[in-house]
Amino acid sequence: MLTKKNILIGFFAFGILFLLFYKSNFGKRLKYKAEVELMGTGLIQPKIGEALSGEKSTYFNYGGDLKDLEGNIVNIEDFKGKTLFINIWASWCGPCRAEMPYINSLYTKLRENDDIRFLMIATDEDFSKSEKFVKEKEFEFPVYHAFEGLNPSLNTKVIPLTVVVSPEGKIVFYDKGMNNFDNQKFRDFLTSF
Repeated sequence: MLTKKNILIGFFAFGILFLLFYKSNFGKRLKYKAEVELMGTGLIQPKIGEALSGEKSTYFNYGGDLKDLEGNIVNIEDFKGKTLFINIWASWCGPCRAEMPYINSLYTKLRENDDIRFLMIATDEDFSKSEKFVKEKEFEFPVYHAFEGLNPSLNTKVIPLTVVVSPEGKIVFYDKGMNNFDNQKFRDFLTSF
C-alpha cells in the first residue's frame, strides 16, 4: 500500500537519480541531441533584444584585424556603417557545427543585402582546420580567423557566440550557445537597421 511516506521517498530517490543522470556524460549527450532536434524544428530561436550595455557595447572602438580564407588581412574598421552578424566558432565545437547550416541558410538569403556583413570568426589555433571544415560542408558564408585574438568588446569565453552590431557600432544582440537564426523574425531584425 502506498503511503505519503513511500511516495515522498520515491520522489526523493527519483530526484537523486535524475540529478546523477543529468550530470553524467550520457545525460549531457542526450540533452545536446534534444537541443539540436529542437533547433531544427525552429522551437529554439534567438531572443531578439538581448544585448550588452555600457562600455562593452561599442564594437568598433576596439579595432582589430582578421584574416580571410585567402590570407588577406581585414580590419574591423572596414565594416563601419554596416550591420554585422558575427559568429565566434571553432571546428571542434559541436554546438557551433550544429548551428552552421542555419547560419549558412540565413547568409544565402541575405548575401545580396549590401548593408549586412557576415563575419564567421574561427578561433581554431590552426586556421587550416577551420578552412577544411567549411569547404567540406560547402558553406558559403565568409570565414575569418581571429589571429590577433578576439575583439575585447565580445566579452566571451564561450562558443558559439553570436553578436549583431548596428551600423553605428552598438552591440544590439548578444547570444551564447547554438541557435537557429534562419527565421523570418531574425531576418527582419537584421534588415531593420
